[in-house]
Amino acid sequence: MKDKNITIIDIAKQLGVSKSTVSRALKDHPDISKATKDRVNALAKKLKYKPNATAISFRQQRSRIIGLIVPQISPFFFPSIIKAVEKEVHKRGYNLMILQSGESEKRERDNLEILLHNNVDGILASVSRKTQNFDHFESLIEEHIPIVFFDRIPKNIKADCVLIDDFDGAYRAVEHLIKTGRKKISICIGNPNLLISQNRLEAYKKALNDYALPFDDNLVISGESTLEAYKATDDLINSSHKTDSIFAISDLTMSGVMQAIYKNNIQVPDKIAVIGFCESIFSKMYQPTLSYINPLGKKIGKKAAQLLLDRIDNEESQNSIKQILLSGELVINGST
Repeated sequence: MKDKNITIIDIAKQLGVSKSTVSRALKDHPDISKATKDRVNALAKKLKYKPNATAISFRQQRSRIIGLIVPQISPFFFPSIIKAVEKEVHKRGYNLMILQSGESEKRERDNLEILLHNNVDGILASVSRKTQNFDHFESLIEEHIPIVFFDRIPKNIKADCVLIDDFDGAYRAVEHLIKTGRKKISICIGNPNLLISQNRLEAYKKALNDYALPFDDNLVISGESTLEAYKATDDLINSSHKTDSIFAISDLTMSGVMQAIYKNNIQVPDKIAVIGFCESIFSKMYQPTLSYINPLGKKIGKKAAQLLLDRIDNEESQNSIKQILLSGELVINGST
């Protein structure tokens, strides 16, 4: 088995200091004390730490290629982002290299290695729902490789990101259902470990509380695929826990929700009102046309690409982290 490459993160953990302290100590930064430098260098030598040669090459040369990692290239959401990113990078004289993780942490790590070996000038990434350990991204950031996260972002990592305001959009969606007279509102989330699922669930709870409606855990269902969302919705519809409306947090979950509603011959919105995060073109696939919060895929892609390219072209701007939070538009159609 190949030995694990020692990283700055490994040294930092053993010494009980921050990654940035180790990085600056190895570079003989004047802000780091001699004692700390000696400790860091001694352990680095003992562990046979070697700077990432690919990362060094990455910083010293320009390929005019931008790397893009998405969880999956499916009919939902990400094609809009890819199209917008591609348009923006080409406008700025770059080419785009697209990889998908397939919702796998291992493939996500492999994707990063592929991009580094191709000497891309920067990376745009949306994390896999299976990823639990983000040290592969932390290593890139420690090496000062330009990276911008979008839509799905890793927890507790200080890096540029562009995303929709999950909480605000979800709150307004649930509030709209309440204002139309719905009182038994269900929510269909995706992977409960994803930040977007957590944020949108919290907004759902907050809206219920603000309007004095009880929270019922039985009305919270989840599905990591369209099939799982379909089965969960079908089970809910045929259970004793009746619902008069459903809020689906994504195109994927919405697809499963609508399949279950059609299968059970339920009239929308007379019996069940439906609203969710989805794009305009997706909302028109159903009758009646769905009410939705626009997830702004094109705008997220454009903003993320612009932010990354600005970082690459203006190194001084990398001193401050930027989080761009976009507000999705509430569009009311026939399903509510």
